[in-house]
Amino acid sequence: MFSKEIVDAIVAAANANGWPASALLAVVECETSGKPFEQDNHTPALLFERHKFYSELQSHKPMKLKDAIKAGLAIPKWSRNTQYKDQGTSAGRLNVIAKARQIDEEVANRAASWGLGQTMGFNAERLHYDNATAMVEELSKGVAEQIEAMVREIKSSKLDKHLIAKDFAKFAKGYNGAGYKQNNYDTRMRNADAVWARRLANGFEAKPSKSVTLLYQSKLKELGYAVGKVDGDWGNLTTGATSAFQRKEGLKITGHPNDETTEHLDSIGPDQAAEPSVARQTATVDDLRTAGSATIAAADKGSLMSKILVGAGALGGAEQTGILDQAQDMVGKAQTAKAVLDSIHDLAAGLAPYWWVGVIAVGFITWQLYGDVIKRRLADHQTGVHLG
Repeated sequence: MFSKEIVDAIVAAANANGWPASALLAVVECETSGKPFEQDNHTPALLFERHKFYSELQSHKPMKLKDAIKAGLAIPKWSRNTQYKDQGTSAGRLNVIAKARQIDEEVANRAASWGLGQTMGFNAERLHYDNATAMVEELSKGVAEQIEAMVREIKSSKLDKHLIAKDFAKFAKGYNGAGYKQNNYDTRMRNADAVWARRLANGFEAKPSKSVTLLYQSKLKELGYAVGKVDGDWGNLTTGATSAFQRKEGLKITGHPNDETTEHLDSIGPDQAAEPSVARQTATVDDLRTAGSATIAAADKGSLMSKILVGAGALGGAEQTGILDQAQDMVGKAQTAKAVLDSIHDLAAGLAPYWWVGVIAVGFITWQLYGDVIKRRLADHQTGVHLG
């Protein structure tokens, strides 16, 4: 989730260059979802490219190529099966880059994409850094330096005109390479741009602080709401639980902390915890349809989003697993998973008649679509100049 610091910095960079802020935010959304660093809070967000390590070693340090191949860090061609097999976590990515750096630090840095804009290390000299290692060191300093690298790349590749025109097909082709279309980069950027344009127009809500998040997660969990792990990270489960609590208490449904919601949380004890209703335990799609739910009516008209929510929300027991399977199939056909996740705030109010649907649905969407987002992110690095 984007912090206010990152949003403000990206908006400032866009304004300084005469670019649409929502479009530049959309680029970052598709590259890193606004996460600038790995788990050590120092190494810029990265993705190591084994086929680039192979070609860069061939060009710069051919005598070390054999060792890299033996270590499983260099392959001649992009391979979906082996390319990112050990980079599914931040710890995994840090481990891989550390091993590659043991063979050759500079070439390892050239073979990875870095920071908020996922700038490839082999572009360092073109972007006026001394070398890839110097670029990575600069990007380690903070968000501003990472945004500067992305701005340099856009200008150097003469892609700013496409960003201004919001011609995301031409922008993605230049920024992500010829394989952009098969990975829906242009569509994803276009969708993200629309979301950010709306957010900026309505006033962006920054990610709550860790202390506030821990307070909400702990209290909501105590009251029986599904917040998942109490870890201080405000995610979609916490948004859903907060929305559910706000609905139940008759508050404005925002899915976000505010003084009124905090006051209500503080005033409610464990004896007032949410109890699963009979409807929640036994309701089926037909039951909700008979009740005249607007959400069901929308689903009957063919809304993919509504069908996913209805399928997940109406899941009452083991006999309902067929509905879950149907919903999973629909999720698999969703063109842009992030657009679904970004719509959680908007959906909360629409789900008000059945607040518990939102709790279950948010958990389901997060679990199912997170994997899809990761798969798309990894698949984006097959070919192209940028490979971000």
